[in-house]
Amino acid sequence: MKLESIIVGPLAVNCYIISKDGKAVIVDPGGNTESIVKYLKQGKLTPVAIVNTHGHFDHIGSVSQLKEAYDIPFMLHKDDEFLCSHGAESSAMFGFDKIENPAITDYLTDGQQLSLGGIEIGVIHTPGHSPGGVCLYVRELKSVMTGDTLFLESVGRSDFPYASTEQLMHSIREKVFSLPDETKVFPGHGPSSSIGHEKKFNPFL
Repeated sequence: MKLESIIVGPLAVNCYIISKDGKAVIVDPGGNTESIVKYLKQGKLTPVAIVNTHGHFDHIGSVSQLKEAYDIPFMLHKDDEFLCSHGAESSAMFGFDKIENPAITDYLTDGQQLSLGGIEIGVIHTPGHSPGGVCLYVRELKSVMTGDTLFLESVGRSDFPYASTEQLMHSIREKVFSLPDETKVFPGHGPSSSIGHEKKFNPFL
């Protein structure tokens, strides 16, 4: 199994491709559809699903195009559906290119164990940055994709009307930090880290 990242969209989102035995799961395709498709073709990978950590516009920019091109499901926590439905409006408000609001196919739930083309992913609901934010744990790779919940020595914004600093801190300390210290952290933006490193050096925690 492999986990690779492609930096996409106007806000430099880390789009992750998890692959195994010719199958792939796409996480947070925020833009640059052509780059994502090129990576899949070069690796001779067949995508089986799009799974998002949350619904902010910069993380969903290519969802509709990929969903249609490959006829695959789009999975997101229900509590972030409202963000998806306003994605195009939010993108335009920040002066970026128009995007298409994707329709959610399946809702993610806390504690859910996804099995997608032989790729096993654990869903950890981590509200705070957004109500439906999740982290995606791949035990086989000892890795967790944290979206905009946890970054290298930083944490996600919680100053939106629907966000909560208290929830964010609880999500990280009680849920994300319950993972083994050696777990690699792959955030929605910026460089990777590890659970052990963040416990020691994250000034927000």
